[in-house]
Formats: sequence, structure tokens, C-alpha cells
Amino acid sequence: MAAGPLQFQPPPVMQCTEPTRLVKSVILTGHGGIQKVDVEDTPIPIRLQKDHVEVEVHYCGMNFTDNYLRLGIIKSNYFPVIMGSECAGIVTRTGSEVTEFKVGERVLCLQMQGGLFREMVHVQKKYCFKIPDNINLCHAVCLGLNFLVAYMCLFEIGKLTPTQVIFMQSIGGGVGTAVLQLAQTVPRVRILGTASEVKHEQLRTLGANRTYSHSDNYAQRVLDLHPYGVDIVINSNGGSDIDKCVKMLKPCGKLINIGSNSSTTYPSNSVWGLLRPSWDAKAFCSSDVIRRAYTMTGLNIGKLLETDREKMQSILTEIFELRSQGTISPRAHNVLPFGRVQDAMTQLCTRENYGKVVLVIRNSAEVVLPSDLEEDA
Repeated sequence: MAAGPLQFQPPPVMQCTEPTRLVKSVILTGHGGIQKVDVEDTPIPIRLQKDHVEVEVHYCGMNFTDNYLRLGIIKSNYFPVIMGSECAGIVTRTGSEVTEFKVGERVLCLQMQGGLFREMVHVQKKYCFKIPDNINLCHAVCLGLNFLVAYMCLFEIGKLTPTQVIFMQSIGGGVGTAVLQLAQTVPRVRILGTASEVKHEQLRTLGANRTYSHSDNYAQRVLDLHPYGVDIVINSNGGSDIDKCVKMLKPCGKLINIGSNSSTTYPSNSVWGLLRPSWDAKAFCSSDVIRRAYTMTGLNIGKLLETDREKMQSILTEIFELRSQGTISPRAHNVLPFGRVQDAMTQLCTRENYGKVVLVIRNSAEVVLPSDLEEDA
């Protein structure tokens, strides 16, 4: 089975062929090290396309998609390009065909192709989602993509029911802490996962039943605890971990692969995510899937944002409502100034983050620090 990088083109830094203004933007000058990421003034058109919304950006949410682009897991054919798949801000203009949004409204923008780490963005209306009045902008980016992915894994694909058992790798990150919170909306669900040891106590406080170190023989330890296997495994690691994931599944269990990283493997002697990976082109035999009676699927949230906005809007509405009820809480590991994007990406790559890493562009009354999010929880 052939394997290779995802192919979609992030927005290149535009040439000045029409009237523009300069806005600070996070750009990538080429695939490779952290030093390839920088903040520069780049042109944005003054003209707004008919189906686009202009947004003054206040917060940007860091995601592994951004790191995948840097590494070349998501491959760009042109450089420099503008990075960023998630931001929140205030609508300043709307195109002539836009009726869903009004100037002054607050929106969450989700665009997996990139292009959102800027002081000002022009976003196609299908990638914009209204933020309720009782959800602030920083909380919105902490909830956005992370909780959207977690919700899809648990409820749309996993069909989670009471008393089931979930295992997830890297459960201390943004998606993992979202999985922990959403899973607990279903009675008597047990949640297991791997994380850096420094996060174990926090994760148990958040609701994890068992946590393991990444270097543990975690598959066997899970089976010692649950000899018949678990119901759902969320694989966010390299593709070579598929065998471990399948080993943990009970008959009719579900293996859900998320992120481009689930198709790659990293050098064993490198700090995770700081060096380029190799492609894991392992082939799977359909007879093995049948023999062991499990379901294996992948989740590409970018594809769903492109093709099924109605479903994405419905799920985000539910997520915002759960936040309003106090059932879930946004988790931010750090809120860093926009210019410190290299530090923010390093925190993701070294698995330092417990929850979301956020970049703040505009200092406003809505600036929220990680400690504030904890008190809110």
C-alpha cells in the first residue's frame, strides 16, 4: 500500500498585484526545523471576495496540523506559505454574498489548509462559526478543533455507550484532554491513556482512570487490566503502533486513527516531532480485520469542514452548550504572544503541553491566562 504526505497547498504569501495592506503573519519558509517558522509583515488584499468574511484576529490555536506542515507530513510545493488552521476574532467586513455574519460578531475560524495565523484574515464563510455571547474568544480556540475531533471520535465514529473502555495515546494534549472531558458525559466510562509522567497526576484529576508512560509496554498492561480488550482505541501516534492498538481491542472494537502523524514513524533517538519522520507504508490484510472482528477507521476533520459544514456547526453548537452548562472546561497549557510562535510549536513537539497552546495577538479584556482557565474548570 503506497503512503505519502497529504497533498493540499497552504496559502502562499501573495505577490502585490492588487491594492494590499500589510499584516503580521506566521510564515513557513520551507519544510524543516523550528527556525523555518517566522513572523513577518505580509500583504493581504484590500478587496474582499464575495463569499468571504474579514476577521480581526485576537487568538490563534496551535494544532499538530501546523507542525505536520512544518515537517512536510503535509507537503507544500511553494514557499513561503502562511500557517495556521484555527483562530478567533471579530468580523470587520463581509462579502456581498455573505448573509450569515454581521460586522461586530465574534467567530471561530477553522481552515485546515492554513492561512489563519495573521492579525487580519479573509476566510470563506463556510469555515466561520459564530461564538455564543457567553463564550470568550480565548475559550473558543481552546474548545474548537480539539473538542471537534474528540467529539467525532467518541460519538460520531465510536458510538460511545455506558460502561465502555477507551484507550488513547498522548491523552495529555489538546485532543486528549477534550476526550477525557467529553467521555465523562456518558455514565461509567473508563478512560486509559499514555502521557508524559509529569502529566499523570493532573490527568487522573481530570478523570483518567489509568495513565501510562509512552515507553511502557502499555498494550500488555491494558490487557492485564482488561483481558477481553477495550472498546475504542484512538491512535494519534505513528503508524507502527497499529499492531499495539489492534492487540488492545476486544472483538467488534473500534480503532480510530487521527492526524497525519498516525501514518508516520519518527527516529527512535530523536525528540518527538523535532525531526522529519519517515513514512510508514505498512500494508493491512483485509482477512486480518475480518478474522479479529474489529473496525478500523481514520478521521480527517479537514475533509469534514470542507464537505459537511452543517454537521460541524451542529457539533460545535453542542460543545459550546456543554461549556455553557459547565460540563466541560477549556484547557490551555499556555497563552503566548504572537511573536513567540517558535516557542509555542516547541511546546507541542516536546509533549510539554497539558491542553491547548494559544497565541494572543490583541491585548483586550478577553485575555485569559492558563490559571484563569483552571479556576474556571
